[in-house]
Amino acid sequence: MPAPRDIDHIVVMTRDLAAAQAAWSACGFTCTPRAVHPFGTANSLIQMQGNFIELLEIDDANRINRGDEDRFSFAAHNLDFISTSGEGMSMLVLASRDRDGDLADWRAKGLRTYDPFDFERQAQQPDGSSQRVAFSLAFTSDPSLDGLGFFTCQQHNPSVFWKPDYQTHANGAQRIASVMVSAPDPEAADGFLQRFSGGTRTTYIALDQDSLTIEEGPTSFPEITVRVADLAAAEAHLPAAEPDGDSLVVHDSFLNGVRVRFIA
Repeated sequence: MPAPRDIDHIVVMTRDLAAAQAAWSACGFTCTPRAVHPFGTANSLIQMQGNFIELLEIDDANRINRGDEDRFSFAAHNLDFISTSGEGMSMLVLASRDRDGDLADWRAKGLRTYDPFDFERQAQQPDGSSQRVAFSLAFTSDPSLDGLGFFTCQQHNPSVFWKPDYQTHANGAQRIASVMVSAPDPEAADGFLQRFSGGTRTTYIALDQDSLTIEEGPTSFPEITVRVADLAAAEAHLPAAEPDGDSLVVHDSFLNGVRVRFIA
């Protein structure tokens, strides 16, 4: 059996990308320069060790394709999310070694799939130059988590994408270790997430390095957990954090609708 798919990144939808960059930077994260997608959105990334946070805004709504039954529209999903739910985490993205293999696996497991999608953009490097990055995406969805987005991302130029200067953070952030999913029917959501990720269920869904947790409640991604090198050192860069057992928590009102838990 192939290894479970780990967290590649999360998408955090914001109405104001510059303000979001400022808020996350104030908590000790390094944000990449603003980049524009060819389909109407713009982003800034918080790269860690092998996964990242994507801060996203609508750049040009006139360029957004609504998609159809066979084509999932990343941009239209996020436009609808910000219009109906407001700021917050809109999508969970898992790492892919083989995009087409992911689609075949999901079809065999009875998941809904959409046409594969490929795109590229220019990425500003730390030295100010610009280089091409390219991605292959596979989308799925499930009624148990209606309104949230799920896909895998296969990178084609990882050496251009990942940069140590962008992966270094004042708060010592190393990796998104876990994502919490809230659903009115946790059992149905659990079944979908296991098939989506290939993970195994214990008290949570164990991936390869990371995990997914599920709670009962309104459909949302209420919290992520970020692992840091040293919790005490991180606290100096988290003025809004509150202690919670062996972790520090920054409330969702500070970080675009996402509660962030820091652990060592």
